[in-house]
Amino acid sequence: MTAWLRERRAILAVAIGSRVLVLAAAAADHWLHWPGGPPPPHGASTSHTLSILSYWDGAWYRTVADQGYLLIPGRQSDPAFFPLFPIVLRGLNGLGLSFLTSGLLVANVAFVVGIVAFYEVSRRLLPLDVARMSAMLAALFPMSFVFSMTYPESLVFAALALALVFALDGRWTLSAIAGAAAALGRPEAIFFALPLVAIAIGRARASGRVAGGRAIGAAFAPVASVATFPLYLGWALDNVSAWSHAQRAWGRAFSLDGIVHAFQQLHEPGSTPWLWRDVAFCLIYLGLLAAARRVGISGPWLVASAALVLLPLASGTFLSDARFGLLALPVYWGAAALARRRVVRLPVLVVSAALLVAGTMTIPLVNP
Repeated sequence: MTAWLRERRAILAVAIGSRVLVLAAAAADHWLHWPGGPPPPHGASTSHTLSILSYWDGAWYRTVADQGYLLIPGRQSDPAFFPLFPIVLRGLNGLGLSFLTSGLLVANVAFVVGIVAFYEVSRRLLPLDVARMSAMLAALFPMSFVFSMTYPESLVFAALALALVFALDGRWTLSAIAGAAAALGRPEAIFFALPLVAIAIGRARASGRVAGGRAIGAAFAPVASVATFPLYLGWALDNVSAWSHAQRAWGRAFSLDGIVHAFQQLHEPGSTPWLWRDVAFCLIYLGLLAAARRVGISGPWLVASAALVLLPLASGTFLSDARFGLLALPVYWGAAALARRRVVRLPVLVVSAALLVAGTMTIPLVNP
């Protein structure tokens, strides 16, 4: 255990330190009342020192945890939000913790676990120096303040990383459980069925045997898990299409020409300039995926990650694509490959940390 911790000490220090930076920046936002921003969304606390970390979608997840799902036709409503995070919040609230405290605790602890699990995935696929740097860059990535918000991203990040490391080690039952949990947090987790299938096939070829039922089951566990959500909504709300109806009310109706509408939206009168941040990160993610390919990351990983970044554009907007791309794990491998030279590493980490603090300070202004 001591040797295990010693090898991961720097990664744990950066992961925990990055969360300290985010929490300190959020507290500074509260104390300084800067930037002003619009009024917080419905149900969001403004009195807590870390209030801004519960803004935006965090208020909706709390509503689901507190009251369950309710579809309001034609209006923004909560069936658009997947159930893993509200289930966890509800459970901790039953133990006496407030929803805000529960959300912050889960988000930050899950992220640290996720960074360690991501490092374990990385070191099985890449040279040790790249694996270590990729974990540090994931912790300090400019948009990673989202992982400290009362959003499901940190839980999904951890579950995805665990599903992948378990698969790489041939522990298929645990991989299936983790993959299913990830997909109940964010539906985009289904894309990682591709690398899971590739891992199952690769291990089968290495052993000279056909991939077993448990391996294939683990690979498709995220897909099966996503399919259970509309079935639950059909039982609870008498409407198996409640999720898609709610998505349309939120302005996310998927269509063949959705990407065209996403670009048109950038030039519409009244569109927020913050959309350009999402455009910039979309391009950054794609560039980093190209860099990941150069260090030997295979097609299934890259296709899954590119789909995760690009498919949301089919809903007609770039909005929040900077957040969605955080779960494209090979992005961090590409970033680490570009920062592999010793002279580059420290400046990249310092600049990333500064941008992380700046990003945290923007939370009151725009939904990440």
